[in-house]
Amino acid sequence: MLPPWSVVFGIAFGAAIGSFLNVLIYRLPAGLSIVHPPSHCPNCKTRLTALDLFPILSYLVQQGRCRHCRASIPVRYLLVEIVNAAIWAWFWHLHLVQGESWVAFLGLSAFCSCLLALSMIDLRWFIIPDELNAAALIIGLLVAGFASRLATPWDWAEPGRLSLSNALIGATVGAGIFVFISLLGRIAFRKDAMGHGDIKLARAIGACLMAPAAVVSFGLAVMLGLVFGVVGMIYARLHPAIDTSEELESYVPESIASLFFFSILYLLWLDVLYLFLPGAIKRRIDEWLERTFGSTQSEELDDEPPQVGAIPFGPSMALGAILTLIFANPLASLVRAYLDNITGGP
Repeated sequence: MLPPWSVVFGIAFGAAIGSFLNVLIYRLPAGLSIVHPPSHCPNCKTRLTALDLFPILSYLVQQGRCRHCRASIPVRYLLVEIVNAAIWAWFWHLHLVQGESWVAFLGLSAFCSCLLALSMIDLRWFIIPDELNAAALIIGLLVAGFASRLATPWDWAEPGRLSLSNALIGATVGAGIFVFISLLGRIAFRKDAMGHGDIKLARAIGACLMAPAAVVSFGLAVMLGLVFGVVGMIYARLHPAIDTSEELESYVPESIASLFFFSILYLLWLDVLYLFLPGAIKRRIDEWLERTFGSTQSEELDDEPPQVGAIPFGPSMALGAILTLIFANPLASLVRAYLDNITGGP
């Protein structure tokens, strides 16, 4: 176990990773390389140096402006670094100060960083990049495989024990729940009930948290979604400048056949395999999917974010998962006490 003061290293690592997350958040939706060109100011195109890129401090010292052209830098950059630093500090304390598992620290911190990045992208563009969903899924499997002996607050439930087999079960349960909701909502209400990215995200959350904790995180996500939905409705009423009537009239839900087909792909993880295929094969698959269902595996980014009035559920799912990991002990105790109460157990 490390001394408590060592948490400062968790903060430093988290802030540095947060700086990299800002690169992902900016470049992934636009299909840009995350390594080339090097970091530069979007306004004056000047290449940034260490003075400009020091996490958190650079933003504060430069008062949120580019050091070269004085263009304003969105506060999102600072918030992502601060939040990610706090997440890494928490898991450093939990797994390296109170515990001794570097695998759990690195895995869960990286998993939550993926959730933070995809949440910011989903809030802005209403899409969740497949690369981040796949990375979160793989990280969950790695943690389960290399830290399988690590005790968790959910060990009282067999599916909650940390193991690779339970991670696979959790991924299937997570994806299965959201596939069911998507198909039921599409059939019952004749409109899309869930985005494809949300199904893939549920699969990744199930793999990392295991089935019992994942289900709890989904419950938290629903409650958070309701709160965010109310806030969004209030904001829309206060800012009625955007007319979405034409988009609402032209809205066509995904066909049931397409949803069912893609759901099978997600349950079999074939969409993850798709990411590693050569570009030529991807193009052929996309062309076939376009001819057959009018949709592809590749999501395209519009010039403007969607204005249909939908509220992305991905950030609620991500926050629900992060809160379930942070407050694992009290949540697991509450669930166990509730189950014991209704079953008459000890």
